[in-house]
Amino acid sequence: MAPDRNEVSASTRAEIEALVAEWMESESIPGVSIVVADRDGIRYANGFGVRDVESEAPTTPDTLYAVASLTKSVTAIAVLQLVDRGALDLEDELREYVAVLNEAPGPPITVRELLAHSSGMPQDFVARRPAIDDGRDLDLFEHVDGAADHRLVGDERYMYYNGGYFVLGELVEAVDGRPYEAYVRDEIFEPLGMDRSTYDPDALDRDDDAMTGYTRVDGELTPDAYDGGAGPAGGLISSARELATVLRCVLNDGTVDGTRILESDLVAAMCGRQSPSLPTVDGTYRGYGYGWEVSEFLEETLVSHLGGIGVSGAYMGCLREHDVAVALAFNTHGPSVTAVGAGILAALCGERPEDAVRALRVREAIDAVAGTYESYRGALTATVEPAAGGRIRIRVPERDVAFTASPDAVERPPYSFSAATGSGVRWTAAFRDLETEPRLILSMGKWTAVLTGR
Repeated sequence: MAPDRNEVSASTRAEIEALVAEWMESESIPGVSIVVADRDGIRYANGFGVRDVESEAPTTPDTLYAVASLTKSVTAIAVLQLVDRGALDLEDELREYVAVLNEAPGPPITVRELLAHSSGMPQDFVARRPAIDDGRDLDLFEHVDGAADHRLVGDERYMYYNGGYFVLGELVEAVDGRPYEAYVRDEIFEPLGMDRSTYDPDALDRDDDAMTGYTRVDGELTPDAYDGGAGPAGGLISSARELATVLRCVLNDGTVDGTRILESDLVAAMCGRQSPSLPTVDGTYRGYGYGWEVSEFLEETLVSHLGGIGVSGAYMGCLREHDVAVALAFNTHGPSVTAVGAGILAALCGERPEDAVRALRVREAIDAVAGTYESYRGALTATVEPAAGGRIRIRVPERDVAFTASPDAVERPPYSFSAATGSGVRWTAAFRDLETEPRLILSMGKWTAVLTGR
């Protein structure tokens, strides 16, 4: 294994570390591991905070985490390897290999559709075996088959479908003959030197450098065990360093340090637009390839994936034209990790994260406008607070009014937010002069108030 090169400039490193520190503080994350890579190796690796709060054991780039849905990228590589070997075809019908989802309405579901989350099957909230702990001891595939009639036929859209990746793991076993975990170990982990990556949850207890996972109970971080069972959809345990190896494989069109595990044309397909796009406010593409989320970013394609399983989470993303990648892993729920990961990639490409990543830009705007505002002689007051989903909550007690507004103009000050009402009139909140004497121009229907920040 080549040594870390530490080739990230001091100013970029400081920008990355400030972004991570702010995220950790805002979302109460005990520990984060980060690795930055390019085609040739590791450019930067670090750990922040602790992997175990009680012992204060520090995180490292090699700390093991349950990385949840990042597993799907590995499962997709496994399926595409079988395609590469001629053992199956992307357009093959699923029912040729496994007895799951065969009764779903509409045309037979194909391998390609499951890989791309475009089968018409909606989210089934399956995260592990058994399927759902409701006292019925329902087998995972009984659950998947039981929901088959919920398939949306003729309604083409990207619908993230956890159950589909469990089925793809079953497909690997049916086609190859080895158990899914053994196949991945033999054909992906061992060739790439990913010696510590595993599907065995007991590894988190055995390994000397492994996370303690945390959930929040009444706002307090509480240790919570990872119980495994998420298999091909989310059962991978790995480190930021070994996740970076997967990213290097993508950057290198299927090879790492001279070892090829997938042909370049299939890597290109894996990283391409294989699903319809999610609806976006700016019209840019955000969809799915095969095992990877695909979106437009910095005038090229961002190939990435998010994973979260309650007690931990992870992110990996790369820009193939810029030859840069980042892997992050952490030991609790961290909902803003996608924005943080993209922000790190922006910094590595010489861009200010808040300028490049809409979610960070919105957060910056919300931080700037949050506070209390008052009209002339205090006849009216308004409090502005952050709300879920990158929005603000505005309360006007004198009018017994409270509403949630979404961002409109947040590229630069002045900022504006708005909310559609049932009457068809849009209520707006415009914020001006934030650097001098902050003003809120609040329009609710036919009346507008001008309020000054306290």
